[in-house]
Amino acid sequence: MSNVINVTKENFQKEVLECKLPVLVDFYADGCGPCEFIAPILDELADEYGEKLKITKFYVPMDDVLNNSNEVVAKYDVMGFPTLLFFKGGAVAHSHLGSLDRKELLSFVDSAL
Repeated sequence: MSNVINVTKENFQKEVLECKLPVLVDFYADGCGPCEFIAPILDELADEYGEKLKITKFYVPMDDVLNNSNEVVAKYDVMGFPTLLFFKGGAVAHSHLGSLDRKELLSFVDSAL
């Protein structure tokens, strides 16, 4: 079972912005090859980082992107997938658009922590 937490626009405030831990949010969409590539790596990192980092996934239906109908997606200007946003203290501290291999993702997370 994965330690990655699914977030939505309804629980984003509580799970991400109010979290005491740093939070990595993976914005992803269906049919996104790079999103599928990165998912198992995020699962591994959620286990490895345990209590130091919260890793979450935010599913974005393509209609939300096309219609700009999801306020979270609009607020953080998510235009491509995967978009990785690293939050500290409720604010975006680092971001990355596109897939990363395991080594690159570790480097991204470690530099953000």
